[in-house]
Amino acid sequence: MHFFAEYQGRLEAIFEKRILLIVGATRWGTAWVQQCLDAHPNACAKGEGHFTDILFPKIAKAVDEYNAESEKIGNRLQLAGLAGNAAGCTVDDVDHLLRTAVALMLNRWIGDTEVTCIVEKTPEHVLGLEILNRILPEAGIVHVVRDGRDEAVSAWEFNLGISRGEFPRQNPTFSGFAKEFGAAWSRSVGAAKTFGRRHRHRYLEIRGEDLVDNPDVPVASLFDFAGLGHDEDVRRYCMDLAWDDSPLDIEPGIWQTSFDDDAHTAFLRDGGELLKLLGYHQ
Repeated sequence: MHFFAEYQGRLEAIFEKRILLIVGATRWGTAWVQQCLDAHPNACAKGEGHFTDILFPKIAKAVDEYNAESEKIGNRLQLAGLAGNAAGCTVDDVDHLLRTAVALMLNRWIGDTEVTCIVEKTPEHVLGLEILNRILPEAGIVHVVRDGRDEAVSAWEFNLGISRGEFPRQNPTFSGFAKEFGAAWSRSVGAAKTFGRRHRHRYLEIRGEDLVDNPDVPVASLFDFAGLGHDEDVRRYCMDLAWDDSPLDIEPGIWQTSFDDDAHTAFLRDGGELLKLLGYHQ
């Protein structure tokens, strides 16, 4: 009993720290931001939890199956005239399980190190911010955004590089891929900006291009948002390590050499308004 009480105390202490979740679309920026934060002596940014896309759905499915079996048992007891009700878990119970699962993971990441900020990076969380807001209402969201057209080029080249033939069969032309990518990019960025409007004090948006052009400014804002002390030397140290571990290997504006008129028109159909809102020229 003593062990469980002590462990529960460690899990509760997790939520007394500053928790940041790094989200974004695809192919550039989030890993650099994660490594920059992890280089700070008071931060831990070790992994991708995939809470909303893997962990939460599996826990919810397990609970649904348990509730269904428990209800059957309760019905049999009642039909037999015996005492007993379905054990079942409520929605609040499930939320508690999800929050506890997150705490267990974060606790394992930090181990015995003394940090004030814990960082998790799963770009796909950008489409699950509402459930994260319910489970982790204290967490800050760092949204890394970039010109979606550059992202489309990076994603196209990356998938062609690793594909064994399936990707080009499903995407025979870049313009067709650009259309689908533009719609997905618009959904992702739109979801994050909607969250940011509703929770301004818990949302920080970083333009990936700024990490190339003048990284000291967004990194200073990032460390302030994380509650991490810093000066020019600390920022430079963290940025240098980030460049070593996760170099940003794309040139802003590269889309101009890859998009033809058809591809650009297709992308703008869904992503044009957000490009304008974010200040990217068309």
